[in-house]
Amino acid sequence: MLSRKYYEFVDRKGVYTRKRGLDLETNKQLLLKHIRDNRDNGSRLNDLRQVLPALSRRQVQALLAALKKQNKIRMVGKTSAAKWYPCDENTDCIK
Repeated sequence: MLSRKYYEFVDRKGVYTRKRGLDLETNKQLLLKHIRDNRDNGSRLNDLRQVLPALSRRQVQALLAALKKQNKIRMVGKTSAAKWYPCDENTDCIK
């Protein structure tokens, strides 16, 4: 990818931002919002990958691991049947 300065020089700053993508925190917040919006039924990994289609499976899993470490979400189940749920005042997510 070309540098930000190049895109500024050719007056295409928006193209740089689009190609660069969203930052880490924004991606985590998008995942967290989706998980909270689907708190009743849970969110499978495939659903969460649709939220951030530009990211690989491993990248989405890394974001989920970071949110879990921050005690914001919890996983119920294993393998592809696992679902993610938000942690709140009614749920003990602290180990």
